[in-house]
Amino acid sequence: MAAPATKLVKDIEPLSAPQRRRALATVALRLAGTPDLRALLADLAGRGRYERILAMHLAAIAADREHLVSQLDSPEQEFVSRAVVALVRTGVEPAALVERLPRMAQRTRRVLYRAIGRRTRDAALADALLPEVRRLFGEAEAAGILPYCSPSLVAEHLPEFAYTVPNWQTLSRRHSETVLAYLTARADEAGEPDWPELWPRIAAGASAFALREPDRLLALATQAVRFVQLNGLETVAGALARHDPDAVVDLILHPSGRGNCLAGRAVFVALRELPDDRLTAVCAAYPGYHRRRFLHALPPSRRTELVRQVFIRPGVEAAQVDLDALDSLPMPDRTALARELLSRRGGSDDRSARERLIARLSWEEAESVLRESIRRPTADERAEAYPLLVTAAVGSRDPAVLGALLDSLRRLRNEQDPVRRNALQAINRIPPSLLRTEHLPALESLGTDALQARDRSPTTTGAVGALARTLLVHGARVDDAACAESALRLIENLAAQSGSVPLWDVDRDLPRGAEHRLFAALRRRLDADAARDEWGLTLALATGLNKRAWRVPPLQQLLIRACGARNDAVIRAAADLALANPATRDEHLSTLLNRDRSLISLPRVQRLIATRRTDLLDTVLNGATPGRFIAPKVRLVPDFSAGFDGWTPRQIELYARALTAMVRAKESSPWEKTWAIHRLGRLPGSFARLVGYTDHPELRVAEAALTALGRSADAEAAIGVLARHVDTDRARVAVSGMASRARSIAPDRLAGALTPLLDSPKITSLKEGVRLLAALRVPEAMATIQAIWDRPSQHRDVRRAVVFACRWLLDHDEAWKILAEAVTDPAVADEVLSLAPALLPIPQRHRMAALVREMAGGADVQLATEAMRVLAAWQRWAPADTGDMLVRRLADLGEAGLWRQVARVLVGSGFRAEVPSAVDRLLAAEDVVIPGRDLPARQRLSTLLGHLCAAAGQSDEARATAVVVAERLAGETQWRRFAIDLLLTQIRWADPGSSVRAIQQACGLARGALVVYPAEQLRTQLARTGQMVEAAAMTTVARELSTDVDSATALAALALIAQCGNHCGWTATWVELLARMRTHGQSNVRVAAHEIFTVAE
Repeated sequence: MAAPATKLVKDIEPLSAPQRRRALATVALRLAGTPDLRALLADLAGRGRYERILAMHLAAIAADREHLVSQLDSPEQEFVSRAVVALVRTGVEPAALVERLPRMAQRTRRVLYRAIGRRTRDAALADALLPEVRRLFGEAEAAGILPYCSPSLVAEHLPEFAYTVPNWQTLSRRHSETVLAYLTARADEAGEPDWPELWPRIAAGASAFALREPDRLLALATQAVRFVQLNGLETVAGALARHDPDAVVDLILHPSGRGNCLAGRAVFVALRELPDDRLTAVCAAYPGYHRRRFLHALPPSRRTELVRQVFIRPGVEAAQVDLDALDSLPMPDRTALARELLSRRGGSDDRSARERLIARLSWEEAESVLRESIRRPTADERAEAYPLLVTAAVGSRDPAVLGALLDSLRRLRNEQDPVRRNALQAINRIPPSLLRTEHLPALESLGTDALQARDRSPTTTGAVGALARTLLVHGARVDDAACAESALRLIENLAAQSGSVPLWDVDRDLPRGAEHRLFAALRRRLDADAARDEWGLTLALATGLNKRAWRVPPLQQLLIRACGARNDAVIRAAADLALANPATRDEHLSTLLNRDRSLISLPRVQRLIATRRTDLLDTVLNGATPGRFIAPKVRLVPDFSAGFDGWTPRQIELYARALTAMVRAKESSPWEKTWAIHRLGRLPGSFARLVGYTDHPELRVAEAALTALGRSADAEAAIGVLARHVDTDRARVAVSGMASRARSIAPDRLAGALTPLLDSPKITSLKEGVRLLAALRVPEAMATIQAIWDRPSQHRDVRRAVVFACRWLLDHDEAWKILAEAVTDPAVADEVLSLAPALLPIPQRHRMAALVREMAGGADVQLATEAMRVLAAWQRWAPADTGDMLVRRLADLGEAGLWRQVARVLVGSGFRAEVPSAVDRLLAAEDVVIPGRDLPARQRLSTLLGHLCAAAGQSDEARATAVVVAERLAGETQWRRFAIDLLLTQIRWADPGSSVRAIQQACGLARGALVVYPAEQLRTQLARTGQMVEAAAMTTVARELSTDVDSATALAALALIAQCGNHCGWTATWVELLARMRTHGQSNVRVAAHEIFTVAE
């Protein structure tokens, strides 16, 4: 009698993968807790890899922790990983894993962390692991399991780990209260430079915060909007708007414009109950695309005033009107606004603009004009007129009018193709709700005539296809047989012209259950096509219905029939569709392979056999598979790339033999041999099969074998073979494979495994060895890397690799010593600069910033230039004298190669407080003459002030600095232009009082040739402003400035009046202000005012 283990293996061998898993579960549950189970597990564990995996599956299902714990001490990390997952799922004492953590390879640890993440019952295991992971492998790795720890532990360690948390979304979802409290505390003390780092963390947790603490999230957004764009709130903006619409509106309307990214249908629907004035302001704050979406989200009764105030406000010419907004209005309002636009300046001058507006009038008013337009002599004019005629008819919402129009369009059969095309595209935009049965003959005739035209274009054919789709879907939706019949006749005509119906994504247009009616409507045509071996419509319908096609059994049967078509492309497409449904794919696969075994050559079939229908592997691998796609004498080697864990050893051996035969066959091409080697590398136990090919005479085969060894489960043996090639021409391949396998070796054995790399004379190999030692946190890493650094005459690239590797070892003082030495070596110093602040905890950032400051202040100009490029990122942690150093280097006229970078750093970072000092020093040196150079101090100061003006437009801190600098420049006649620019950056149009003061201060400096300068700058600033603030605020500013007797101030007011009048329309307010300026006391103001016109002649 066979042993239970032998019997079990034999019983499950002929089963498919799902059946095999069910059989194992049955056995495990039956034997759970019995001596028979322990005996069975012991017997299986003493056999090969396949049997050991079976034993671990049984132990996991039966919760036999003793067996699983015993596997943790296996020298093979594959089994350690499997045991770890099973133990985490079944529950294990944390000590069992903690004590083995130092011996776990990096890949095994990642498997452990993922398993912990999927287990949400308690945090004891993560709590126990966290301190050990931190001690052994660093804070970056420990932060990965922080989300799965207890709230108290998260609160304790989050301030230390925040810089390296890999997934703030997961952390916030699991510990929203703790994370929100931390982020709120950080926000309260954050300055402008902190928000670019802080806001992404807040946005990542927005989903959790909006659900539990929406008010606190809105408070954080209110703090952030002054400094950063509120990106990342898209998914929760609707929920926030429903919770507190006023707070969301305040964010959208923030003067910075950084809140108008809070958009989307959910937001628009939540805000549609706002008062009219707030509704108008919100719509005006959005860019054009969101404006239209916001408008369409409103009920029609609330759209008219919005369109009037935002889309066709005074000042918008008829030719610039957004017709889509106009078409969204109820018919009486649309007609009234169209008449108003026609009466505006230019409304009747441009024929195209006039006719577009006439098409929005009532049908009685529009018909005669547009009927005349479709009779114009040129095809281009008629092509433009026909869509307008259709638009006017649709706007009437009268089916009788639409029917008369469609009957009159039969004349299109004699038109040129561009005219027919435009008319058909317009017809396709007719809402299906307006279509009636009596319209169908005309629609069918229009489509048929267009298809029969000799000059028919592909675009026209596509328009007819779209018309057929509209009729077909509408017929299925409302169960209108006549509509479906018309669509079918159009489909037949399309087929005769090699056209097709665009049925893509048709499932989105159908109500629940309508797919059956759609199939019923097409059934006769589909069966007739099948009889003629034509499958285009069947495939298009199945593809368009997507998953809803699975619920139509007759359609699935047609797909099975299509797998026997004459056309190979049809078979491939039909097989993919027939095997897409998880519920029926196994049955369909058996049906297809019984009919034609050569279908194994199709990728979808191969994936199913490899991962599910393993019971068919013997049939596929044991003999020929002749049929449609494979000749009788050809033996196919299938392309299996996954699912091997569910194969039996015999099945793996069969596939390995087939691949080996392909490699050895003389008739195999090089690429076929390479492919076979790569597939061999994916099989369990691949090491023994691959090692013989590493010295193959064909280079491509040998390199493919080395590459495949980089995936071998036997990591140490693979590294031993790869190590023989690290000093050869194949080092680039071997080193890459060693790097991959090193992640599967326990840390305490890793140093020995990497010795060949570290002892190699090849620079490439040594560099990779250094990187792996540090990245994988080998215990001996620091001592080994220090020894490599100290070697006399060490190669520059190796020294750079050592500097790069130090980023993983900064908890060692030796690493900081290496960095300190590196900054004095021009050959490697720039490698220090590749380390970003986000990679370091706060205490280490101070040490790193000091190194960067040392480089930036050094005598090597090239190195200092490189350091200046990153110094701004480190400014918050830089030594206190860094600002003085920057001012000194900027004002040092003897140094000519660095000052531009210094000017950018001073203005664009937290060193702005030093800008006034730099201005003073450059002003003092303004008259210094250096032979061969031209006013060096003036050039530097001009550049510095230009950067400051640009920064002041974006930053509150820079704006404050600009005021101080402007006051110092006010007394310098030659620098008043810059002082004016700096003062004008203080303008905030939403605050009329401060804007008036800023303009008056700037104009107070405008004397002589500068008298018109403020007005010119205001004109430029207003032209650049994409969105104007409320007209009332602009009116207040203009009215206040217009009373000033000063010429510069009056000219600035005039520039504002002209810009706002042209933008908002010359209403009575702006006309009255312009008239006042035409009677101003200063003649130059009067002359300028008379050059501005409210109405063009």
